[in-house]
Amino acid sequence: MAAENEKLEQADSPFPTLNDLVFEKKKKVVLLLSQGLLKCGCPCHRVEDTLQHTASSLGINASFSFLPDSVLITFSHPEDDSDTQSVMVKSPQSYDTGKIGQINRTMNSLHKDEMDIDTCITRLSEIMAAPPTCGFIATCLAFSLSAFSASALLFSGSWMDAGVSGALGLIVALLFILSNHYPIYGRVFEVSSSVIVALIARALHRYCCFTSVAVSAILILLPGYAMTMAVVELSARHVTTGTIRLVYSIVYAFVLAYGLQVGSSVYSAIDPSVSDQDTCANAVSPWFYIPLFPLLSISIALSFGSSHKQWPTQTFCAAIGFCLSYFLGHIIPDSQVVGSLASFAVGLYANFALKITGEAPLVPLCVGVTLLVPGSIGVRGAYALLHQDDLGHSLFPLQMLTIALGLSTGLFAAAMIVYPSGKKRSLYISF
Repeated sequence: MAAENEKLEQADSPFPTLNDLVFEKKKKVVLLLSQGLLKCGCPCHRVEDTLQHTASSLGINASFSFLPDSVLITFSHPEDDSDTQSVMVKSPQSYDTGKIGQINRTMNSLHKDEMDIDTCITRLSEIMAAPPTCGFIATCLAFSLSAFSASALLFSGSWMDAGVSGALGLIVALLFILSNHYPIYGRVFEVSSSVIVALIARALHRYCCFTSVAVSAILILLPGYAMTMAVVELSARHVTTGTIRLVYSIVYAFVLAYGLQVGSSVYSAIDPSVSDQDTCANAVSPWFYIPLFPLLSISIALSFGSSHKQWPTQTFCAAIGFCLSYFLGHIIPDSQVVGSLASFAVGLYANFALKITGEAPLVPLCVGVTLLVPGSIGVRGAYALLHQDDLGHSLFPLQMLTIALGLSTGLFAAAMIVYPSGKKRSLYISF
């Protein structure tokens, strides 16, 4: 009877108890963590795993429901399961693996009792309030250098093609920054940038190869990484977020291809004598792939917001995937099998690197998977759509889906082998 009276007195008290204050701090950690992971581009199924792991280690009950840019979190009071509170956390989608690494280290310090809750809340708030890891100059370098190196490395372009593509990549970067500052332009950014790239590339057809110049200039915009993320989430039973990302990726690819086709058609109307057939020659020697590859991987890492400390592991991870896909492509004709084997090797490295460096597997994986994607998903499909007489363009969505399935299969197989029972002692922010 005395215990019941004490409970009633606590419930009627206008002042929160010590347990209530601690519970509120734990909830704030989960809310800040969910917002940070969504904002930095972590896949939703990995966000859920991380949040569940964090809630369990903090000793609170919580359930999660996801959309691509938001999560609904329902908390249950530890002393009364009927007392629940639901909070919707919404965050704009972007990529910042530099901040993901900081979040990963902060939460692991909390999990290992190397940091108290108050310090963790302060640290997470500082990470969220900090500016993006890569600013104006880094964004321009990412678009320009990726276009320059990809033209020679992925599309057998000449040095002239690489130079023109790098200049067009810089134009796309400036338009991208403009779209971030003016949301009304962001609605037509993809189409306008593709039209400008195709128009200039077609106008310079006497000096460069349209295919290697135009597609490499919009390399970072290609939706192969988003498509692979969609298939991974569908495989992880996140049907809502996976389906939304899947449809968006296919439509986004069609938008880019439409812009390229419009730009090419506009110049053909201006100069009817121009031929649609490319005469690509003087490809860069394969020996130059060695110095060009780090340039390509670092520029892609910049587009994901990586810090300079993450570049070595990202470059090594990307080199594993690229070398396997390059050499196996000459032996195995099926691109799905090649993609699966390469992504399996990339996944093995990223998960073993977690044991050695403590870096979240998502950090090297994002660059490694992206370099597997352009030659198989985004590029082939976008280029097929440019040629309306090519019957293969009608199978473009199916081709994107099957190759993304191969990549996701390899990634899941690698994670299963390294961590068959899941990661128990630390957070596991992966792909």
